[in-house]
Amino acid sequence: MALFKWSGLFLKRYFYIKERDISHHHLMNICEATVCIIQSVLTSVIGIIIVLSCHHDVMWATNALTSWYALVLASYFVHDTIAMYKVHICSLTNVPSSFLSCVRSYVKRRALLVAHHVVIAFILCPVLVRRDGIGDFFVGCFYCVELSGPFTNMRIVLSRFGLKESKWYVLNGIAMIVSFALCRIMVFPFMYITYGNTYKLHVLDVIRRIPLHCNLGCLLVLLPQIHWLRLMILGAVKLSKGKGITEADEKID
Repeated sequence: MALFKWSGLFLKRYFYIKERDISHHHLMNICEATVCIIQSVLTSVIGIIIVLSCHHDVMWATNALTSWYALVLASYFVHDTIAMYKVHICSLTNVPSSFLSCVRSYVKRRALLVAHHVVIAFILCPVLVRRDGIGDFFVGCFYCVELSGPFTNMRIVLSRFGLKESKWYVLNGIAMIVSFALCRIMVFPFMYITYGNTYKLHVLDVIRRIPLHCNLGCLLVLLPQIHWLRLMILGAVKLSKGKGITEADEKID
């Protein structure tokens, strides 16, 4: 929350010096994206460190960063849920008079993202902490899904700086789709295949062997990613045809 606040103060000063006007909504949007980018980079670095240190034994090798960072990640998703709410309120022309009406409006507009954040913060992250030190390698792979985060959030920053028609926006969009497909979709078959290769099992045997809650957890995380990748591809098609992308299309976490 402090970083969210500080980035707002810095950006206000920046736009004042540049003598450029920017709405409070767009300023808050950039602040949220900035925190997301920093979090994505940090999470990715932690994930890579864990994967490299534990790849020799995917089930029993451990790294102290694994459980510790799950607590940091949970706090980030709580923060981002609050930050998205603040950005949403700033985007409204007529703000509802009651807090509950504001929350209902927010949840209705961002239902999937809010559900995604709540599940990760209050279900998946506690499971990562209380898993008895098993499977640090796979937790590291889970952290590595954030490798696509800098590109998904940089799209918002470029848009708010008026660069939606620039080549940087196009190049960032390509990098976003490729990194999202690799890091958030293909990482799941990669984990199953790696486990199978370790124990000389077919992928179908892996699905039958591992606990049901592990399969359900992976599926719960994977399905929204497939939905968001579809939206990205549709957005890229719209952009290639010269059609605009709405603000509602831009926030993908």
